[in-house]
Amino acid sequence: MPASTIVVETAQQNAPLPSGMQDNDLPIDHATCSFVLTTPQAGTILLRVIHGGLIAELISLSTPVPSIRLVFPAAVLPTPSLFLWEGSELHLLLVTDIGSLYRIVIPIDGLNLWQEQIKNIWPREYSIRNLPVEQAKECMVHVQGTHCVAVSLPNGVLLRLEADSLGYDGNEGAFILFVNEV
Repeated sequence: MPASTIVVETAQQNAPLPSGMQDNDLPIDHATCSFVLTTPQAGTILLRVIHGGLIAELISLSTPVPSIRLVFPAAVLPTPSLFLWEGSELHLLLVTDIGSLYRIVIPIDGLNLWQEQIKNIWPREYSIRNLPVEQAKECMVHVQGTHCVAVSLPNGVLLRLEADSLGYDGNEGAFILFVNEV
């Protein structure tokens, strides 16, 4: 069965178009980074970033559920992470090279996963104003959990982004920025 494709939008004004693949680049389906999540409720799910960083793909390694491909408006920085939230949602957190932090919430139904939930997937985008987009490819990202993302900048500054809520109480659930000089 073919993968379901979801195009993720950006609210960033004047975001540059993603750069095209070069002839000497890796094959488009070659993963530039990957992550594996294994839980009793969802089985084993492989997250891989493909197409030069523009697509995050979720593949069930435990069930025959078709994969999901999330197409982003900019390249995903290594390394995105995937979490199971309260047994009924997957949370994909990642940062793009135009300075956006995304939380993609994917409802799941046990081992049927996202098969009947594609229409209910919702992305949230947060702009990281302190991220130098001209040097974004040099930044390192570490997702510490559903509420915290750390980004190291080339000049040694560490940005720690923490969510005050996940938006289930009707509030947007913004990420709060903490800057630590290293």
